[in-house]
Amino acid sequence: MIHPIRAGRRAWLRAATTLAALAACGLSAVSTAQAQAPRELRIGVASHVRSLDVNEATGNNEAQFLHNLYDTLIERDNYASPLKFVPGLATSWKMVAPTTMELVLRDGVVMHDGSVMGAEDVKFSLERVFAPKDPRFRAANGRFFYNFKSVDVVDRLTVRIHTHRPDPLMETLLSARNAGITSKAYVEKVGLDAAALKPVGTGPYKVELLKPNEQAILVRHDKFWGERPPFDKLTYIRIPEVAARITALVNKEVDFITNVPPDQEAAVRRVKGFRIVGAALPIFHVWVINMSHPQMANPDLRRALNLAIDRELLVKALWGGRGKAPKAHQFAEYGEPLYMPDLNFYRYDLEGAKALLKKANYKGEPIEIVFFPEYYLYGDLGAQAVADMWKKAGINVKLRQSEAFFGTGDHTHVHMRPWSNPMYYPDPMGAFDTHWSPSSWVSQKGLWKPASPDWKATYEKARFATDQKERVAAYRKLQELADAESGWIVLYQPYEGYAMREDIEWKIPTAQRPYELTFRAGQVSSKR
Repeated sequence: MIHPIRAGRRAWLRAATTLAALAACGLSAVSTAQAQAPRELRIGVASHVRSLDVNEATGNNEAQFLHNLYDTLIERDNYASPLKFVPGLATSWKMVAPTTMELVLRDGVVMHDGSVMGAEDVKFSLERVFAPKDPRFRAANGRFFYNFKSVDVVDRLTVRIHTHRPDPLMETLLSARNAGITSKAYVEKVGLDAAALKPVGTGPYKVELLKPNEQAILVRHDKFWGERPPFDKLTYIRIPEVAARITALVNKEVDFITNVPPDQEAAVRRVKGFRIVGAALPIFHVWVINMSHPQMANPDLRRALNLAIDRELLVKALWGGRGKAPKAHQFAEYGEPLYMPDLNFYRYDLEGAKALLKKANYKGEPIEIVFFPEYYLYGDLGAQAVADMWKKAGINVKLRQSEAFFGTGDHTHVHMRPWSNPMYYPDPMGAFDTHWSPSSWVSQKGLWKPASPDWKATYEKARFATDQKERVAAYRKLQELADAESGWIVLYQPYEGYAMREDIEWKIPTAQRPYELTFRAGQVSSKR
């Protein structure tokens, strides 16, 4: 029925055959090709970007670039658990009032255009997302900064950041990459659109060229305030198909590729000269149910859709058992006591689903699943698998492929749409508040409309309580209320791999959001 799925399978088989043939001949892709100059890293990515404005870009695709271009006032140790903050563009910070943090800025930070960063750049960058006047900054505001109020310039190297109410996550949110700093004078000179195509930040790399959704070239920023980055150039090339990415790696057209599924890892390993780094990422592939759609407004129908999905089978079939089938909207990375392993809401109960469909008076009205064939690895296969499961429950399913997101505009016709819920920081709010807060786009567009009278007060405690016991209790209740609402469908935590030349040393950062490609000094190296 869905030809792109079958075509994708054939492409992956062709790639596996090519790799197996190379292995059988005893060839090494690295040794049989002219060695690539060690100062350039060429990266094959599944999805690309249309722009690179740090205060606007919130997607998984944009996360691959921003860490290398921009700095935040407060940075994180990429691998520390629990979360550890380190100086970034601010050398020190302290709370001077319950809702005010004072930060001392690093002196002499040269930006990509040669100007020197100052307090006015910080105020300009942050207030764009603290109180957005341009709609392009509303997504970042709703995800991270809706409790932030303003920035006061004390002097050239001192700022005070104000929140509307005391915030236990203030340091954490200021370390989010969307709190990166850009040049006020540059943006005002060239305009928002031009600045997004060739932005000016303070990071170790700067943009030399951006061809939207095709290619990006980042070059070393010679006057970077920190340690010299390991490469002179980073070249990102969009290669949407898995087979084509693997072939490009084997043929030495790229040095590093993203989004390698488990069923292709063995084929890559059989060819000498490559290594793979992979993990079940702290991110959920999710379908957002449109609770404003008349057909989807019935909670019994929504609960039936959740019960009719065998998530363990999905993980086994799509991810070779190496992904994770969640029991609730939470990640083990939170640590105790905020991670609650006893929660078990996402159960497979086919008969229970049929009973709820009958209770909902479901008469076989079609329910449409939309999927994006390139953005989410195996999103198409997952949609087809769930459609088959739902048909067993008696649900009339239609599949529709969309080439682009529809995060804005009219949603009245949409039954549900795919999304992801990455853990932006290791805290329950790092995946919950960033996606399901009253300020998030799904709330603003009416897709997420919790009906429980206890929801708002419970959410407030889970988000803002400073007493840990109170916060844990509120978060547990929030999970229970969310299960009763069933306004979304969590499918799984995907397992995804990164393949690279064997001389490249890189590991997935655990204290940053999934899909960040961290190519600064100390984060990646090459033995060449």
